[in-house]
Amino acid sequence: MRVPWSDPRLIFPLVAGAIALGLVVHVKPPITPQEPVVAVYNYIQQLPKGSVVLLAVDFDPQALAELRPIAEAVLRHCLRQELHVVGMTFGVLGAPLGYDIFRKVTSEPEFRGKQVGVDYVYLGFKPGDMTQIITNMGENLLTAFPQDYQNRPTATMPLFQQVKSLKDVKYIIDLAAGGTPDTWIPFGSDKYKIPLAVGCTAVMGPDLYVRLNAHQINGLIAGLRGAADYETLLGTPGLGIGGMFAQSLIHLLIVAFVIASNVAFLWRGRRRKQRG
Repeated sequence: MRVPWSDPRLIFPLVAGAIALGLVVHVKPPITPQEPVVAVYNYIQQLPKGSVVLLAVDFDPQALAELRPIAEAVLRHCLRQELHVVGMTFGVLGAPLGYDIFRKVTSEPEFRGKQVGVDYVYLGFKPGDMTQIITNMGENLLTAFPQDYQNRPTATMPLFQQVKSLKDVKYIIDLAAGGTPDTWIPFGSDKYKIPLAVGCTAVMGPDLYVRLNAHQINGLIAGLRGAADYETLLGTPGLGIGGMFAQSLIHLLIVAFVIASNVAFLWRGRRRKQRG
């Protein structure tokens, strides 16, 4: 049976093949990092060794494709700079995602010497009102999170001898797929005078540029492009750069389909006139 070139049974496998090719073949497209992404990178670069960074993994599986590359790149950068990272989330669905991200990055050869409770800790999900929890964290992190994600007591961890509350945190990075930055800004960043950066999905980026221009956040990493920018600055290609190449192939394929459809339309119209 003859299948027309415009049949979905042909188009969908071509799209799937282009995605697979983009993810398997490691080609680095030319990328010039955007200024809001550079701002986050530079701020982490200038933090003194041993400074504490709070990484909030506030996204669910629907945003995983865009935000996981950002989370991994930022976590790698912090550990490479010998900063101490405290991870947590306000999303119940984000709890296992955050743990998997910390587990994957810290198991890489470069970071195998890093220790849980000394160099980093992942606290997991805290149920309750976000405003009240942030306020509690501002008073005492140990009462807000008496245990980490794997039920180890935080009071015995050397890291929490250094960081008692949010007042001891030097940088907050909220990886968001929803409205959590709107709460982090007044109750975390402004209240305790802690610089805040946001990683978000691409569709959230335009709205958060208002926050960036108002200096309520000091940096913004938006979508897969933002992840690719950060990986470029870090010099470590990952899911962001790989995803950008796959995305570029899909865009080229779509353009080819549009051109082919218009050519076919004009050619059929010309044949009808000739027959008439």
